[in-house]
Amino acid sequence: MDDALSRLREIERSVHDEFVANRRVLSLDEYFALFCAEPTRYARTAAAYVRDCLDYYGTYEVERPGGTSTRYALFDCPWETAQGDGGALHRVVGHEEAQGRLYRLLVNFLREGRVTRLVLLHGPNGSAKSSLIRCLADGLEHYSQTDEGAIYRFNWVFPSNRLSKKRLGFADGVPEGPVESYAHLDEADIDARLHGDLRDHPLLILPRDRRARLFAELRASGALAEDAQLGSYLTDGDLSPRSRAIADALLNAYHGDFQRVTQHIQVERFYFSRRYRVGVVTIEPQLHVDATMRQITMDQGLQALPPSLRTLNLYEAGGDLVDANRGLIEYNDLLKKPLDTYKYLLATCEKGTVALPNAILHLDVLFMASSNEKHLSAFKEYQDFSSFKGRMDLVKMPYLRNYRVEKDIYDEQVARGAMKGRVAPHASYVVALWAVLTRLKRPDPSRYPEALRPVIARLSPLEKAELYAGDREPAGLTPELSRLLWSVLPDLLAEGQEEDHYEGSFGASPREMKEVMLNALQNPRYQGSSPLGVLDELRELVKLRTVFEFLQREPDEGYHDHDAFIEQVQGRWLDRVDDEVRASMGLVSAEQYDDLVSRYIRHVSYSLKKEKVYDEAAGRMEEPDQRLMDQLEGIWKVGADRDAFRQNLIGRIGAWRIDFPGQPIEYRKLFPQLFHALEQDYYEQQRGTIRRLSEHVLAVLSEDPGHAQALAPGDRERAEASIERLEQEFGYTRPAAREALSALLSHRY
Repeated sequence: MDDALSRLREIERSVHDEFVANRRVLSLDEYFALFCAEPTRYARTAAAYVRDCLDYYGTYEVERPGGTSTRYALFDCPWETAQGDGGALHRVVGHEEAQGRLYRLLVNFLREGRVTRLVLLHGPNGSAKSSLIRCLADGLEHYSQTDEGAIYRFNWVFPSNRLSKKRLGFADGVPEGPVESYAHLDEADIDARLHGDLRDHPLLILPRDRRARLFAELRASGALAEDAQLGSYLTDGDLSPRSRAIADALLNAYHGDFQRVTQHIQVERFYFSRRYRVGVVTIEPQLHVDATMRQITMDQGLQALPPSLRTLNLYEAGGDLVDANRGLIEYNDLLKKPLDTYKYLLATCEKGTVALPNAILHLDVLFMASSNEKHLSAFKEYQDFSSFKGRMDLVKMPYLRNYRVEKDIYDEQVARGAMKGRVAPHASYVVALWAVLTRLKRPDPSRYPEALRPVIARLSPLEKAELYAGDREPAGLTPELSRLLWSVLPDLLAEGQEEDHYEGSFGASPREMKEVMLNALQNPRYQGSSPLGVLDELRELVKLRTVFEFLQREPDEGYHDHDAFIEQVQGRWLDRVDDEVRASMGLVSAEQYDDLVSRYIRHVSYSLKKEKVYDEAAGRMEEPDQRLMDQLEGIWKVGADRDAFRQNLIGRIGAWRIDFPGQPIEYRKLFPQLFHALEQDYYEQQRGTIRRLSEHVLAVLSEDPGHAQALAPGDRERAEASIERLEQEFGYTRPAAREALSALLSHRY
């Protein structure tokens, strides 16, 4: 019992210490000193606060085949990974372009002095629009708990009879001594406390002209940077109607003694919370203005207010806009309801105020919304579209078109959900590749250099997807065409993005693909969620043409052919299984191919320079190995003009060194076709051996122990070694290895 209570006392002490350290409650004097010491931090408006929140978590560069992008680490949810629970549940995968666009808009709002427009995220269903806003809201919650993110509001405090004064209209009594502030009074000494209904900034209690003078003095002293941007909310804004009425009544009761008015101010630190609607609010489209007022002076619980305030008609602001003030409000699927519903946003976004029957509220809110492309297209036909558009900033959120990035979505679902440990290797790859294939459009060759037009014209969806992911280029390209194709990749990604039906605006949604993986998990034919089960589920999905709009698109020279995509994805999956099986058998490794090509390049280089090569084994200078060069060039079907082929290779290596100075040359990335040809040649030579060894592995993996016992001891040991490598190096379970190997033998051997 004593141990239990001591633990409770320790928790109580730590909570108290944290309360004091975080400066949860301050008098106006204490807050004013805090403000003057760091005015830039404590004078932030909502846009500045969100911008600083993004800066707090930092940025880093991500390399994509189309170029380098800046990613904001907030969207990785580092506060979740810091908890050690296996990864970030709400991380936003990809969408670096949208993140950068949002940041630039925040900076624009700072320069304009206030949030003047609504930020509308638009894209197809399931493209992470709401996820991005949710992640931003969660970041604000966490940031507000840090020292850098401290943010304050104020309450009105009215002392008990013992501390009150006659002339204010309180009950009889004289304070026992001077009271500088009522902010730190014990509860027993307080008769009434009214919170600031709009979470007004504490400095709004100061008259507007005095605020302007204060800011000028802080700039002159250097405490406030000359280029620091103060929002109009602080420079021109005013208190909520209720707080203004109270402040004026107190000033009259105290005959203009403003210091005595400020004694009633209790400054309180607050923390953003989406759950409790504190500074972060998500709403569905509604049929009324998202702010209200109610009279509070008839509330019996407030009869302890001094008589001088009871005579006032006090109203309390409420509603979604009020709950979101000083933070972020999201209108989810804004355009699903009649736009007349939101006409009040035209003035609210532009002026930062909302008009109610009893008063005008001054707001400091970042307005965000989401919409799918179908509703946005209809919105553009609306008669008042131009009025709305002038008060909106559009941020595009398309589906991802890089299956390497798309795969992360499903890998994170696997890592965090009930599927953990039950998903076979490459299941998420199969889902991601098929999803990306459904989102691609046939490119327009006329947009590209003339020499490249035939390549673009015959670019298949699979080749385009692998190009977008940086995996490989189409086969059969000359070095010049290869360089040219990679150079126009940013143009390929940008093609048609200004159109309504742009690439990435249609196709399979990640939500649907997650369901495919979950359904595959329940397929009794397979152990867990395997690529084979996923492929079966995809075959069932493509039958639902009336359910999914993207399935209704007519095939266009290989594009939108969703049945064919399944077979193509299966082929690419079998390629991966084939490589892993051969590596597990020790027949050949990626390093061996790398070494072979590296040796070839070295001998070609010396041959072109007509120099000898130092042979480490022989310990002397030797002529370049003509046999090695001829052998490999025969596999690559170089033809008669071998000198030109060799010159091209060396030229491409030189260009690599210029583009990536100081970095090791990645031959596999530079010459993917050469490596593929080597692998295919070896595959044909070892076809019989691979089949025989695979059958031995399947015998050991069989549920019938008699199959393994029938093998020779050496064959059984080698099969066990292969299985061990499949498990340790490639992540297979024994049932998953059996399924994959059976499929490989059935389709390839």
